[in-house]
Amino acid sequence: LAPVLMHNRKKHYILEEGIPVPFLIDLGVQTAEGRIVHARYDKFRQINRFLEFVQDILPQMEKGRELTILDFGCGKSYLTFALYYYLKILNGYDIRVIGLDLKEDVIARCNALAEKYGYDKLTFLTGDIADYEGVSKVDMVVTLHACDTATDYALAKAVKWGAKVILSVPCCQHEINKQIQNDLLSPVLQYGLLKERMSALLTDGIRGQLLEMSGYRTQILEFIDMEHTPKNIMIRAIRQGKKADGAALEAMMKELHVKPTLYGLLVGDE
Repeated sequence: LAPVLMHNRKKHYILEEGIPVPFLIDLGVQTAEGRIVHARYDKFRQINRFLEFVQDILPQMEKGRELTILDFGCGKSYLTFALYYYLKILNGYDIRVIGLDLKEDVIARCNALAEKYGYDKLTFLTGDIADYEGVSKVDMVVTLHACDTATDYALAKAVKWGAKVILSVPCCQHEINKQIQNDLLSPVLQYGLLKERMSALLTDGIRGQLLEMSGYRTQILEFIDMEHTPKNIMIRAIRQGKKADGAALEAMMKELHVKPTLYGLLVGDE
């Protein structure tokens, strides 16, 4: 039995080494022959890890109709291209993917690449998360490294649209760090680094709970981040309809004197 177990442990990537993928070549991750560029191996692993999270939620994705996927703050769009390639090219889903970012030059390059590959339902637009009104219903929202409260606006939009799936990797959570006050924790909160990390974890924990209160089943998962910082958490939420009770969360927030943006957007100040 041992050899079989050993064999199972060998890492099988969704996008395999040795099989050329056009966008990976253009983005400098692969050579034309499909070999992984050594310096970009972390990026290759990150893309595959992201696709594993997507693979897990395939049962939630309907076939037989066009699905709309929004990627907020898409940047150079490694993961946006990977998502499109995996769902449409490899798995045959009828999807429309819209990438949104504030950097016009990046958006122009991404659109040129999408056109080059014939990815006719992959569009990139210049715009801000909070103001985007281009769709009325979305099936899946992806938000990777949207800074600080931009993540909150993206999550609130996803809930408003009734998105079935939300994948979010938050970044730079400053808001709670400025708010948090607690006599019991004050001896530890005097250390700036620890206060910052605790605040970041609390931010994502509260976001997870607010999504639960909005009818989502939420998981907080570990994600390989490229920046080599402690910000390596993914929030994955699947809409299930049943809303969690928020009494315990409300009590905790009151105790810590925090009221994050997402709370205001989803619950309001009633």
